[in-house]
Amino acid sequence: MRRRLAAVAAALLVLAPLALAEWLQPDASYRDAQFLLRQAIRDTMGHGDDVGRLDSLGVALLRLGRFEDAKKAFGKVLVVSPHDEAALAGFGKLALFADHAVDAESLLTLAASSPLPDPDVLSDLYAARLRQGRYAAAATLAPQVGDQGRVPLLEYLGEHPPYRVTTERDLGKAPWSMSYPLPLLRVKLGGQSVLMALDTGTNDLIVDPTYARQADAKEIAARSLIFWDGNRIAVQHVVIPRLELGGVVIQDLPAGEVSLRQWSQQINPRAEPIAGVIGLGLLRRFTPTLDYVKMALELRKPGATYPAGPGARRIPFEIWGESDLTVYASLNSGRKMATIVASGLAGCGIAAPVDVLGEVGVKPGKMSKVLHGAASVLQGQPWAAVTVPTVTVGPLVRTKVKGWAGALDDAEMWRCGVRRDAMLSHDFFKDQRVTIDWEKRELVVEGKD
Repeated sequence: MRRRLAAVAAALLVLAPLALAEWLQPDASYRDAQFLLRQAIRDTMGHGDDVGRLDSLGVALLRLGRFEDAKKAFGKVLVVSPHDEAALAGFGKLALFADHAVDAESLLTLAASSPLPDPDVLSDLYAARLRQGRYAAAATLAPQVGDQGRVPLLEYLGEHPPYRVTTERDLGKAPWSMSYPLPLLRVKLGGQSVLMALDTGTNDLIVDPTYARQADAKEIAARSLIFWDGNRIAVQHVVIPRLELGGVVIQDLPAGEVSLRQWSQQINPRAEPIAGVIGLGLLRRFTPTLDYVKMALELRKPGATYPAGPGARRIPFEIWGESDLTVYASLNSGRKMATIVASGLAGCGIAAPVDVLGEVGVKPGKMSKVLHGAASVLQGQPWAAVTVPTVTVGPLVRTKVKGWAGALDDAEMWRCGVRRDAMLSHDFFKDQRVTIDWEKRELVVEGKD
């Protein structure tokens, strides 16, 4: 018996490292992308002037976020073939990420000139037009990128420009009613005082139907999917005539109408219902500061120089797709991961698919607390609580960060044609002031470490 137990123990000692190594590997889709990159590198060796091989190499590098190396490959292509569609598309995507929407549209228009353009190129071109507010031009592309349901809204916005700021104030300041499990602030929606959440991880407003009716929202005969809390949800499109926060009045705000009752009960139980969510589309009209110390949202005139104090730390960001505010994070000193900044994820600082967290040695325990987040309330996919030992974003390092496993849907990881892995939320920035500097494409973070 002792010999048998000793043999079993020895076998476990051999197998344990193998099981751990398997567990800590990237997921299958990431490994596939790594394999394609290795194959492209091998095929390009000795064929440095072969346009087709260089295109394959550039695309493989781009998908894994190796942007500087991708630029070199695509740059070599354009020297030989100035109208190469793959290289133009690659540079167009990078211009889009850098928020140079005009340059991106120019490059992507050329890349999409073939009779059968790449769907990924059309998606980037669509995003570039939306970023510029060229809604009528975007409407012509919407059916080709699977966003047919949004066409009536885009046509309406083409004739009625949204987010019109009608008060001249150097600074608007809206105090929060609460900051946890996510920031809630009081606003006037159509003249009525209501609570709304603040979420940089979605684009336009999201409004509960009851409050949309009370605000005399204009219904648009259109339904489509929007990104919120790491997933896609179906909404009815409306336009809110007026919203006031911090003394600033904004008119004609596009919004997605969806029932928020269950989600509101989880976020703010036995208290006033949450009427809606303020997204990044509104914040882009200002230089915004999310003050987690004084619990307030500050809105400065667009282009205003933010008076950052001494010791301010700066985190570069990119804009992916239509409006995904993206930074780079490292979990447990692992690889660099593209991460969406989403201030409205309830009760956490970091969220990622189960496989991504497993790659860095983090997984839910058997007795983990479970939350039905905004998207999961509508789609039935609960999140499991985890604690990530370390999260590093630029100069900021946080330890024992609360997180949610499963809060970013697997389908979202490759949606922009480049791998992204996680979402960064408000708990990571607690005790800080976070200002979004659109001109420099930086998050300006102030406060004690």
